[in-house]
Amino acid sequence: MPVGTAFADTAPLLVARGYSPLPIAPGTKAPGTYWLRDGWWPMRHWDDWCKKFPLPNVIQGWSKWPDAGVGVACGMGLICIDIDMEGDCMTALLAMLPPSNVQKKGRKGVSLFYRGNTDKIRSRNFRTPEKVGLVDLLSEGKQTVLPPSVHPDTGEPYYWLTEATLENTRANDLTELPDDIAEQIGEVLKEFGYDPVAERQCGANINRTNAPTCASAGGSATSLYREVNDLALANLAAWVPKLGLQRCYRSGGGFKAVAEWRSSGSGRPLARRNPNLSFASQGIRDFGDGLSYSPIDVVMAAHRVSASEALDWLGALVSQSWREPLVVLTSRKKT
Repeated sequence: MPVGTAFADTAPLLVARGYSPLPIAPGTKAPGTYWLRDGWWPMRHWDDWCKKFPLPNVIQGWSKWPDAGVGVACGMGLICIDIDMEGDCMTALLAMLPPSNVQKKGRKGVSLFYRGNTDKIRSRNFRTPEKVGLVDLLSEGKQTVLPPSVHPDTGEPYYWLTEATLENTRANDLTELPDDIAEQIGEVLKEFGYDPVAERQCGANINRTNAPTCASAGGSATSLYREVNDLALANLAAWVPKLGLQRCYRSGGGFKAVAEWRSSGSGRPLARRNPNLSFASQGIRDFGDGLSYSPIDVVMAAHRVSASEALDWLGALVSQSWREPLVVLTSRKKT
């Protein structure tokens, strides 16, 4: 078993405190599965762990996977409020929210952990009409990355802001949220551009059977993945149209397209679905379900390929010094 991996070191402590840990693919913020021959792949049906705890043999198996980060599944009473917008918005929210005794930080903002009735408090993404993210209320069906996993954008570890952590604090000892917390958050955010009409509740009944979890992988080559991701964001025109996504078109300085890999809540065919997948130099986000992607994540999701194949294809398009791609992904989409 690898010594010192975030998952191997942290997961047993989380289970002992009443939480459901998840292995996070290195270089990403999403659950992954490691295959000896193929490396890291997106973990299918990871949200099942929002409703049950992994058995010891499962934790032992996941702990053998190289470079695995660690996340925690929300649900079963665990709730995380992830505040993206700093400044006055954060100040107003912190003044309204019950003081959280367990908090973490990654690239920006702050994540606050609570306990609550997750049958009544459902996951929601609060954003402005311009699709600027303000707050994510993470309940059943969501997960969040924990320290000491490495943040894929900064290359630095997540860290705890409080002496109490999920590793040393039982679920029952977390600060409790009221059942109407989503409504209270919405009221505070109206001053900062939140539009209740545009709100989309992301409950656990969404069909995620064919949805990827946005996982790419780097293993010991995490910096290479990050470099290619950065180059791809700086040159969207070199690769986004070549993905072959439905309804792909230029929008401002970026692109919009249909996220083909997830099901449609409206039941519309692909050709008529809303182009909710937004590509910009600042990042890639699916405003249909609130998930963020790296460029490598999108290639994996769009073509159902491994992280190494996605890296190879994308690197050949955005880096002049890259070798010729080993595979042509547009000719081998997996079903």
